[in-house]
Amino acid sequence: MTVKFATNVPVELRMRSLTPKPVDSQFGGIQHQFLSEQGAFYVSPVVGGILVEQFRKLNIAAGEPIEIMKAEVVANGGKRIQWQVAKIGFAVGEQGDGTFVVATPDPPTELEQRLKASIELVEQRKGGWRPPETPRAPAAAAAPEPEWARHLVAQSCALVDSYAAVLRHAARHDNVRGDDVRSLFLSAFINVSKSGARSVA
Repeated sequence: MTVKFATNVPVELRMRSLTPKPVDSQFGGIQHQFLSEQGAFYVSPVVGGILVEQFRKLNIAAGEPIEIMKAEVVANGGKRIQWQVAKIGFAVGEQGDGTFVVATPDPPTELEQRLKASIELVEQRKGGWRPPETPRAPAAAAAPEPEWARHLVAQSCALVDSYAAVLRHAARHDNVRGDDVRSLFLSAFINVSKSGARSVA
């Protein structure tokens, strides 16, 4: 039996071997064959290397239940395929064999970094903090805050509130991952930015 991967659909597998076997492709060239209890699957050598690296990083053993997903993610304003591997039943804390598992957070995305910077800016302004200023002439000291800056702060705050609401909603579902939420939110934000706020009002 051959295992097929549909985009954005996780496939549960138990790997018989974590090392792929190079085989001839029916389309010419070489592909990597992986064997699981659910059947064999074939990927390009590049994808095979990505899967092997993820098996190693997650310390996956043969026969252990895992999920592999051919995910479509948004990056740099476009879509691309990202192969993702996850352990099933993964739990942070002390394990049955006496080891202790610590969760390693994903590195922050560009959107998360911008949101963090916006939140810090708002918190600084709420607390009355202002960066030290070089002494200026009295006439220049009372310059009003530009309209574009007020608009940027308001838009960033609204974006933070929206993202927080999406995360709260996603927490109700066991099968929704943080990466999925970020991708969906970023896609929606980009679409709204392109079409303009009036079209969604």
